[in-house]
Amino acid sequence: MVKGKTFFILASLLIISIAQTARAQDSCSEPAPTGSGLVRGTSESETATCVWRGIPYAAAPVGELRWKAPQPAPQWSGVRDTVVFGNRCMQKGLLPGSQGPRAISEDCLFLNIWRPREKSGKLPVMVWVHGGGYITGGGDEQVYWGDRLAEKGGLVVVSINYRLNIFGFMAGPALRDEDPHHSTGGYGTLDQVFALRWVRDNIANFGGDPGKVTIFGESAGGWSICTLLATPLAKGLFNRVIMESGACEASRDPDAAYEIAKKSFSALNCDFNDLACMRKMPATTVLAKGSGALLGGFDYVPVQDGYVLKATPLEMIKSGDFNRASVMAGTNLDEFAGATKLVPKYYYTLPQDYERKLGKAFETTPEQAAKLVLLYPLAEFNNRPVLAYGRMFAADAALLCPTYRAVTSLAGQNGTAYLYRFDYDDLTYSKAIGVFHCAEIPFVFNNLDRGSLKMLYPNKNLDQARALSQVIQGYWINFAKTGDPNGPGLPAWAVFQAQNQTVQVLDTQVRSEPVSFSGRCEFWETYPTAYLELMNGLVDSLPGSGLARPSGLRQERKPGKETCKSKGD
Repeated sequence: MVKGKTFFILASLLIISIAQTARAQDSCSEPAPTGSGLVRGTSESETATCVWRGIPYAAAPVGELRWKAPQPAPQWSGVRDTVVFGNRCMQKGLLPGSQGPRAISEDCLFLNIWRPREKSGKLPVMVWVHGGGYITGGGDEQVYWGDRLAEKGGLVVVSINYRLNIFGFMAGPALRDEDPHHSTGGYGTLDQVFALRWVRDNIANFGGDPGKVTIFGESAGGWSICTLLATPLAKGLFNRVIMESGACEASRDPDAAYEIAKKSFSALNCDFNDLACMRKMPATTVLAKGSGALLGGFDYVPVQDGYVLKATPLEMIKSGDFNRASVMAGTNLDEFAGATKLVPKYYYTLPQDYERKLGKAFETTPEQAAKLVLLYPLAEFNNRPVLAYGRMFAADAALLCPTYRAVTSLAGQNGTAYLYRFDYDDLTYSKAIGVFHCAEIPFVFNNLDRGSLKMLYPNKNLDQARALSQVIQGYWINFAKTGDPNGPGLPAWAVFQAQNQTVQVLDTQVRSEPVSFSGRCEFWETYPTAYLELMNGLVDSLPGSGLARPSGLRQERKPGKETCKSKGD
């Protein structure tokens, strides 16, 4: 009798469990309305979340819509299954270890949504903008999957695609003249803005709160975040921003952008400004002949066209002309520094040649070289010049100091800002690659076991890495919910103030430290090489970079202003 009763109880519990699972699955597959029609998602297999993959947020930018502002997605009838990621935007290469669909297409303006399965009501929203140098990447990367972040935080997580390279950022007078706003060269940014408008108009149907939106991104995604912070087109579309290893200076003057476009027109045998010729060209041909290779420099970036951007994002922030929002920003300790080890002239520099080769390899004046030797003493870098060079140019000058300048400007205008530096290096190959660019992403999404980066976390250190991931996720989630990363069980993170500058170090021991690099950043503020030239120079130095950059262009920085000039000017 007892055994029969026990069997009945277990059977009942099993039936209840199956019923609950069925209801949860039904909640994910129940059609959700969008402005273009109904969509049906599905349940994630590893987490208690729903996912909608490949929702079109805009029309395919093909034919006459190539190099035009995004348009609404066409209406569809019935229910559209959104369970498979959409195409990536046109690109020559995929990020290493990509697990997403390999198809690339101009028909690529899709977004993805993750939501806790059992949560209802209005949840905070986090919108992820992927990186990839504006030349590669997509919202489908395994390391970007948002199910664990959504589940832990009780959030709605969105990832988006946007037009890249020549398709996203080519500028020209004819494009400017045909546009009703005289805009040119910002189509990728316009896609991002359009996606945010879609979120504003539709996310409530997926359980999200359109009045509580955080945008976050890394690398070119971080540059995009600062561009969105600056552009007036994104006003009112978000409340908070998180900028990971980005900068606020990745934009180009129209005249310089036109010179780059001329090279692409010529490579495609089209007269400059012959848009009909360019638009009838197959997308694969435009990609193959009209744009740089993967790691081919940073030619195609947002343009200061007077509509999307009036100046560089940093200049707009300094002038007070930007969208007010709480900001959390930071970089990784080494960023691209490991790449300098691939260049023999840097790798084999002897300590006694440290200062002399600064002038030869990096075109510094004797006074600048002497100053850098004081700012970056070799003793700090195990007496190895290559390590110092990497920190100087591939970490501090490239990303840390541009980020610091932006945060300092925001704090000086009574904005709420938090600064971090990611220092965790207990991983495979750490001596070779250091705390590399994008190393923090798996910690943000708790995807240490997904994508190509999972090989870097050996089992002996995995628990330690997961513990740090919980802290980092806690900060990101709290910030998205309240605008303040602090919360129960987390090390205190002080707000960044102009007169009390602190940085939160994200490492095995998370801690707050006074900013110690302001002197270095003061030097890079006046270093006479503009941001994009510096970044292109770093890429140029790598073996086999395969640049397709127009010759004769040089950017010069003057105090308070960036200009682009040809060498003959």
